[in-house]
Amino acid sequence: MARRSSAISGQWLQFAATILFAAALTVLLMLGMRRADELQSASSALQLASELSSRPAIVRSELTLLQRGLETTTYVGDPLRNIAAIRESSNEAFPLIEQQLRGARLADQPDVAGPLAVALNRWQSLDRGLEALNKKRSAELYLDTNSGSELTASGKQMKAAVDSMLAAQSQNLQIMGDKLGQLCAMLRANVADNGRSLRSILLGGTGVAALLLGMMLYYAWRARLSAASAASAQRQVANILGTVREGLFLVGRDMRLGETCSASLTQLLRLPATAGLSFEQLLEPLVDQKTMTAALKFLGLLWKDKVHEELIESVNPLSQIEVSFPNSHGGTDTRYLAFSFRRVRGDEASADYLLGVVADVTDRVLLARELEHAKADNDSQASLLLQLLRVDPNQLQSFLATADVAFRKSNAMLTAPGIEQQDLKKKLNGVFRELHAIKGEAAALALRSFVERIHAIEDALSALRGKAALSGNDFLPLVVRLDELMTHVATIQSMQERVASFRLQGAKSPSEAHADEQRDTTVINEPVALEPPPAAPTPAPAAASAPASAPILELLRPLAQEVARAQGRAVRLVARGLEHVPARYSAAVKDICIQMIRNAVVHGIESPQLRAQHGKSAEGTVQISFATDSPEDYLLTIEDDGRGLSYEQIMDKALRQGLLRPQQAMALDRATVYRLIFQPGFSTVDQVSEHAGRGVGLDAVGSLVREHGGKVGVSTVAGQYTRFKVLLPKLATASAAAPSAA
Repeated sequence: MARRSSAISGQWLQFAATILFAAALTVLLMLGMRRADELQSASSALQLASELSSRPAIVRSELTLLQRGLETTTYVGDPLRNIAAIRESSNEAFPLIEQQLRGARLADQPDVAGPLAVALNRWQSLDRGLEALNKKRSAELYLDTNSGSELTASGKQMKAAVDSMLAAQSQNLQIMGDKLGQLCAMLRANVADNGRSLRSILLGGTGVAALLLGMMLYYAWRARLSAASAASAQRQVANILGTVREGLFLVGRDMRLGETCSASLTQLLRLPATAGLSFEQLLEPLVDQKTMTAALKFLGLLWKDKVHEELIESVNPLSQIEVSFPNSHGGTDTRYLAFSFRRVRGDEASADYLLGVVADVTDRVLLARELEHAKADNDSQASLLLQLLRVDPNQLQSFLATADVAFRKSNAMLTAPGIEQQDLKKKLNGVFRELHAIKGEAAALALRSFVERIHAIEDALSALRGKAALSGNDFLPLVVRLDELMTHVATIQSMQERVASFRLQGAKSPSEAHADEQRDTTVINEPVALEPPPAAPTPAPAAASAPASAPILELLRPLAQEVARAQGRAVRLVARGLEHVPARYSAAVKDICIQMIRNAVVHGIESPQLRAQHGKSAEGTVQISFATDSPEDYLLTIEDDGRGLSYEQIMDKALRQGLLRPQQAMALDRATVYRLIFQPGFSTVDQVSEHAGRGVGLDAVGSLVREHGGKVGVSTVAGQYTRFKVLLPKLATASAAAPSAA
């Protein structure tokens, strides 16, 4: 900045010196021109005065010639004509002398004006006499006689006038000559002075002109150096602008781009040229109207002097934008551009331009995303590992086996051929039931990774359920997602095996661990005879509850609390008789209880505030019982003390979904209406959540009961309870009974 100030001061000094010398030269030239004019006027006056100074003698000579001619009666025409010419030229000369003296600025000087006035006065006196002579004609002066020529009366009068004039005007002519001589002397002195003054002025002007020429040559040399430096700087700027990867440009107060910009700008923005474009035209192919409006407002803030640039940079709407450019293959390339702006101004000057910088940050954005994905994967792996550590290994192993079977079954259903709408709908509902059941068990085990993935697939299934006509291609994305789920199962199985090995290593003593390590690393080169393993002890007869009671309860209690927490409810789970569940019904009872608990908490149990208004305890109760009293069937009962089923709400939803026609609805009894809740896709909840709203839970229960040849029924009292009873045959049956109301 100091160098710039010094350069500006030097430029002003050069400018001032040039102006000063030019002004001095101008003044000298003006003085010289004025002095030259005065010298010319004085010289002209001197020439005229010199000519007039000889006139008295000439007039005397001519008068003398005229006198002698009259005396001798010879021809006097020439003297008369000469006198007339002298008179005429003299009368013209005196005004000219006065004019030239005024031009020479001498008319007011007494030494000049005095002699001229006296000479003029004398001449005027003489001129009057000469004027009378000019009126006479030479032919009228003589008269021819026998004795010769004689003077006529006019000739005698002229002779007398000439004699008198020579006698009377001799002194005037002498004085006139002296005064004109004196005037000539004064004019000569003045001409000499003016000549010397003009010479001095010219010498001074020549000196100033020489100095000015020297300065101009010096400035030209400096300008050449500056031009060379500027050209070098311009080349450097051009090299920089042609080399930098960022797009640099200037925006004026009129919101138009300047002529200078970096070569990368047009490449980054895919534009042929940017000079002269408005900033709005620059952004138009890049951003939407909302972003453009925000960007123009942001630039308007930057023009304000009191705005802090660093603070408002955080609200820059162009800090990162996604842009799609067409490519040569007919597709599009997605790039990410970042714009930043700075005011261009001095220390005290207001901003004249905004420096815009645009950079391609695609690599940075993609790298950041990769890092985020990697971090998310790491977090997901860590979270998944924590989930696995919290789950009982046996329960987890059982869940993974069940999930793998369900996913493969769902995949088989999705890939099965079928073009009829009925087959496609059946396929859709079957997959929905399988996945919903697995999601419920995953939620019970707090395996969030499964719950979230299956919930996303259920969203896609719900979208397909809403389509008027399905096609086989609609299920292709679901096949891909199922494949991801099966891969996730494999990942969890691998992690579960590692966790199990870590637990096993932790349970061994140091010596055993060392022995295992030695065995793992020892190479056996000789065959070893293997002894048969000892026979396993014969287990004692166990109660029917041994295979199922503890795992089911450990699964259902956290599930009830998780669903209650998600719904803002308080729930107490009471279970009786689950220890009597036979092994062959263990999985079915578990799945039925999972779906029923979720259904009871979401649809039945009210919020603590609403329960208090109805005189109920804030904590709702869900009771599960398993009875073996009947000789033919096992009885599974799930009951909640919630709001009960709403006949009107079920009827209204069935009419809106097209499950019933108005004429049918009028003829149905309550039992038949309640049976509608087992229909695929039917739900009285309008808002879909992780635990309800799909219309799959009770459909899955009914399907599961049918697979085992059982029956399911429902009874309810509004505001008091809802009770589901499931009958499972004690003897295996090949026929499946449709669910019926109890």
